[in-house]
Amino acid sequence: MFGKKLDLTGQHALITGGSTGIGLALAAECVRAKANVTVVARTEATLKAAKAQLEELAQKLETGGRVTYQAVDVTDAQKVAEGLAAAVQELGPVDLLICNAGSARCGYFHELELPDFGRQMQVNYFGVLHVVHALYGDLVRRNQGHIVIVGSALSTFGMVGYSAYCPSKYAVKGLADCLRNELQGTRVKVSFAQPPDTDTPGFAEENKSKPPETKEISEGGSTVYKPDKVAACLMSGIRSGAYLLPNPDPGLAFLAMTTQGLLPRSFPGVLLELLAALIAPFAQWGFAAMFDRVARKFAPSRFKKLWGGMEGAGGKGAGGAKAALGSASGSGAAGAGATVQ
Repeated sequence: MFGKKLDLTGQHALITGGSTGIGLALAAECVRAKANVTVVARTEATLKAAKAQLEELAQKLETGGRVTYQAVDVTDAQKVAEGLAAAVQELGPVDLLICNAGSARCGYFHELELPDFGRQMQVNYFGVLHVVHALYGDLVRRNQGHIVIVGSALSTFGMVGYSAYCPSKYAVKGLADCLRNELQGTRVKVSFAQPPDTDTPGFAEENKSKPPETKEISEGGSTVYKPDKVAACLMSGIRSGAYLLPNPDPGLAFLAMTTQGLLPRSFPGVLLELLAALIAPFAQWGFAAMFDRVARKFAPSRFKKLWGGMEGAGGKGAGGAKAALGSASGSGAAGAGATVQ
């Protein structure tokens, strides 16, 4: 459907967030495809371990590919430019760029500090932007290459606990959509991934900050996948030239199909999309109702400090709501300057 499959033999694949999790599994897929691989991350110790693991795989499979790494913080545009220039010097121009670096910090909107929102945007959006911007000109000048931006299932919907994370992942989806359209008329391809919950160090860290209602929604409606399975699924789409990459989770694959927006369709795939559209509103209605039901259940504990210990503004009627607002915005120790921790 997408023409000739991408041949990565001898090509330079660069993966950010490539030392652990999905990024490392994608790097392994590139090694299996006989590519030369650069993994990029912040911590040199994990990068060295990843390099050794990937080199062992390359030797075992006798791919002849080389593996190198660059220790770079993707939030620092200058360091990104320097690190990627060094990678190009070592292994040649980048042919496959996979922007996978990211992190999630959960928490209630009213308990997160403004720097928490800024940090998520810096890592998840600007961390992608810096990398793509540094290599974009060369890709277009050579009129070849492939840019893969890894978003999230939460690039298309939001839920309690993710008010700092979701906007950053919505932003990378918007960037990918724009680049896909802007690169029409060239041989540079763009792909966007929305992977499911995956058993990675980053996911384990994310779980530490998840509020109870977020855990209940997540654990009730999703499966945690292994990085190797996710990476293999994504790589099949990358090599086929797909824009929206396949998802191993059937529910999320269905959601991606029914929320594509202004993207090109294929035939007969569009017929399947039309059939899915008949039931999509009911499925989305059901999930939205479940999300809201869980959120309502935890509202008294979620807003306990803001409501002054009441069982919820709704329990006291309109007067209770006004009292709660007054408690949160009045003067004194509980006034507008107070910060909820």
